[in-house]
Amino acid sequence: MQRLTRHRRTDRGAASVWVAVLMIPLLVVGALGIDVGAMHADRQRLQIGADAAALAVAQQCAIRSCTVASATTTAQELATANDPMADDATAAIVDLAPGWVEVATSSEREHWFAPVMGIDETELDASSAAAWGYPTGGPGVMPFALSWCELAVQAGLPPIRNAAGRIVGIQIPQAGVTRTILATKTSDTGCTGPSGNVVPGGFGWLEPTEGCGSTVTDIDSWAPSDPGNSPPNGCSPSDFSQWIGQTIYLPVFDMDNGRGGSNAAYGIFGYVAFRLDAYYFAGQYVTPGRPCSGNQRCIVGTFLRYADLDSEFEFSANGPQMGAAIVQLALPEDRP
Repeated sequence: MQRLTRHRRTDRGAASVWVAVLMIPLLVVGALGIDVGAMHADRQRLQIGADAAALAVAQQCAIRSCTVASATTTAQELATANDPMADDATAAIVDLAPGWVEVATSSEREHWFAPVMGIDETELDASSAAAWGYPTGGPGVMPFALSWCELAVQAGLPPIRNAAGRIVGIQIPQAGVTRTILATKTSDTGCTGPSGNVVPGGFGWLEPTEGCGSTVTDIDSWAPSDPGNSPPNGCSPSDFSQWIGQTIYLPVFDMDNGRGGSNAAYGIFGYVAFRLDAYYFAGQYVTPGRPCSGNQRCIVGTFLRYADLDSEFEFSANGPQMGAAIVQLALPEDRP
């Protein structure tokens, strides 16, 4: 008797056919997934290099002279340090003007899968900008103002005057200068009036705005004085001790309103960068080593050329140049 049998179909070899058919789409998906992802990571790294370059050039120009050539060298160093492909990032200065720099960086990404689509590499680029200027107002730290006259005599930092004789800045050496500055009542420089202070009853202390470390001042405006030779009310020894070793911006005045006591005010001219090392204001307001003695009151530290990258101060490229500067990242389209 003849037995009926059923012929079974086999899929043997079908998978190979489908793999062959789908190989190109799979490579295309690989190109889109892996190469595009790598390209995105490279562009982020390139942007970091552009931001770093813009900030570095702005710092360089803010505290010392700069040219397109020197700015390009600085930008290239930062672009190379953040090169996603390790050897071919380039940097260029797109714009360099007083208070402004714009940097462009570029590199090439060699693809792994995209060549099957005829795309061997893609050129990547990024841009960034930074603005810089000199402080024109903001929340200071120590509520204490210095006279430009005292700076000229005690610190050897002469004022810079324009053709009309007006003070437009203070000369700060490139390397900075460390000095002990006696408060006006105990200094003998000819900068003070008959009372031994710039204003009768004044000592250089400013009236705190909101707490000891947030005295807001502005150039070309009057800052109220806090009379007496002790730190203002609201300040504590711990406030002062935490400022040791910090670079702070101290307001500098070039005039007073001619009044005394609590009615006195100082005309703020600009701001100087000062790294505080020691002080003596009697009582608990004294650092170890007692930098001055007796009836003297003093601060000790270094006057610097210093660019702050994290400041709440307002600034302007045309502000008084006294060593202190502010640098901030900006969008290229925000050029002033």
